[in-house]
Amino acid sequence: MAYREDYLTPEVMADVDMVDRYLASKGKIQPPTHTDQSTPPASYSVAIDDPLPPPEFLSLEQMMNHNHDPMPKQVIEGVLHKGSKMIISGSSKAGKTLSLLHLGLAAANGSTWLGHRTTTSKVIYLDFELKKRIASRRIAEMVNANPQYNPNNPNFIYCSLRGQSRTLEELVHHIEDIDHYQPDLVIVDPFYKLATGADENDAGQISEVVNRMEKFSERLDCSFVYAHHFSKGNKADTDHIDRASGSGVFARDPDAILTLTPHEEEDHLVLEATLRDFAAPPPQVVEFDWPNFIHKPEMEPKLRKAGQTKESKILNEKLSTALIDILKNNSFDSYEKLRKKLAEVTKESIGIKKMDRIMQLCKSNVIVQKTENGFGNIYSYTE
Repeated sequence: MAYREDYLTPEVMADVDMVDRYLASKGKIQPPTHTDQSTPPASYSVAIDDPLPPPEFLSLEQMMNHNHDPMPKQVIEGVLHKGSKMIISGSSKAGKTLSLLHLGLAAANGSTWLGHRTTTSKVIYLDFELKKRIASRRIAEMVNANPQYNPNNPNFIYCSLRGQSRTLEELVHHIEDIDHYQPDLVIVDPFYKLATGADENDAGQISEVVNRMEKFSERLDCSFVYAHHFSKGNKADTDHIDRASGSGVFARDPDAILTLTPHEEEDHLVLEATLRDFAAPPPQVVEFDWPNFIHKPEMEPKLRKAGQTKESKILNEKLSTALIDILKNNSFDSYEKLRKKLAEVTKESIGIKKMDRIMQLCKSNVIVQKTENGFGNIYSYTE
C-alpha cells in the first residue's frame, strides 16, 4: 500500500511551494458572496497558522549594510516606533482609558500626548470597556476641550466591543477589511478583555497572547498599545515595570512600558517609562483635570506613600476648619485673597485645586454673594 509520505518527494514539495507563493501573491482571500460577513470564514485561520519561512541568517557585513536602512516611523516621538508594542498600566480608575483615548486623538492629529509629541498616524481604537453612547460623549468632550483635535479628522476610527467576546485573529481580519485604511496604531482597552480565558498569572498563556499580538503587528505593519491594571496595594516602593498585575511577561515583552502612578498631590499622576529602543525619559507629572491630562514638567515626581491618603484627608479637615475661622472674622471680596490668607495662616502650600476641594468641604458654612459689577464675589461665613 502506498502512503501519503511516499509522494512527498523534494520535487513534489517544490511544486507545492510554487503554488503557495502564487496563492500568496493573490492577496487576501475573498469570501464567497453567501458568507456571513459578521464573522470571518474559517479558511482565514489556516493562513494565519501557516509555517513561517526559514529564518534569515546574516553576516556581520550584511548587518553593517542594513545599518543604513531607514528607521520605522515614530508614532510617539522618543517612545514608540511603528510596529512595536506598548503597555500603559495603572491602578483601577487611574485614568488609563482616558489617557489612551487622548493618545488616539493626539496621534490622529499629530499633537502632544502627556508631554510627548506624536507623528500624524492612522488610529484604530478597540474599546472593550465603555458603552458606545458613553464613549461618544466622552470623546466629544475631549475634542471640544482641545482645539488641536479636529472633529472631522478621518485618521481616528473607534470600535465599541463592550459585551462582545472577540479573538485577536478575528479583529485583525475585520481591520484588514476596512477599505483604504492601513492603521499605524491599534489601541486595545483593556488587555484582559482581549485575553479572555487566559490566566494573567500564567506566563505561558500571556506569552501566547502577546506573541500573536506581535505577529499581527508585523502583519498589519502597525503598533499595538494596550492598557493593563496594577496589582493591589501601594506601589511607591515597587519598580514601575513590576507594578502591572499578573505574569512577569508584562514587564519583559513590551517595547515600551509606561505607568501612571498616584502622585503625592491629589489628582496628579507620575508618568514613568522604560523603553527598549530609546533612552528612558525622566519621570513626569500630569494633572487630571477632566477631560484632560495636563503636563506639569515643573512638579517633582513624588509618588504617594502608603497611608498618605489618610494624611491628606486629615490635612484637608484642618484646612477646612481654618477657613471657617477666617471667614467668621472677615468677609473676602476675592477668591485669590481668601486662598492666600488661608495659606498664610496655616503655613501650607495651597494651590487652586486644593482650594477648590477645601471650599467644597466647607460649602455648607460659606455663602458666596455675586457682585453687581461682575468683578469677583464676596465670601462670608454662614451658620
